[in-house]
Amino acid sequence: MKITINKPTEFEAIYLKVDAGVRYWDDAKVNGEYDTNCEDLESPAAEPTIPCAEYVGEQHRVLHGENWRWRPLIEIEAGKIVNWQQGITANIHYKVCDDFACEILDGNKEVITSYNGYVPKVMCPKENGYGDYIIMNIDENGFIQGWKKELIKRLIQEED
Repeated sequence: MKITINKPTEFEAIYLKVDAGVRYWDDAKVNGEYDTNCEDLESPAAEPTIPCAEYVGEQHRVLHGENWRWRPLIEIEAGKIVNWQQGITANIHYKVCDDFACEILDGNKEVITSYNGYVPKVMCPKENGYGDYIIMNIDENGFIQGWKKELIKRLIQEED
């Protein structure tokens, strides 16, 4: 006889690994200047200057900016972006358009659980993002201002 037992398991959540499809990269200020407009057809080599932008390759999409993803790795306890370039500040107001995913990782960077959907409130510490926007300020050391680590719990879907 096979039986299924569902019982709560406790994990130590250390990192939040974000993968966001940014619509307009120039909706962020990097060191006080608006970021690159990746849609500028006059400059097909344009790339975002924001730290944690990763090129995903030519996707043959309508918008050149969609060849890039914003992928910060956030230390949950402190709200610090681990892969942030020191000395750079940013004011972010990214429209993500139903293209947000993330993973909650343990100390070995193994996946505990994942989330795919609207932009969660934890990614909008500056103001309400209404599920469509990432809105935050990041200081020169990679710390997200106003970070509310307790909102990570909302990403975990309980099974019935």
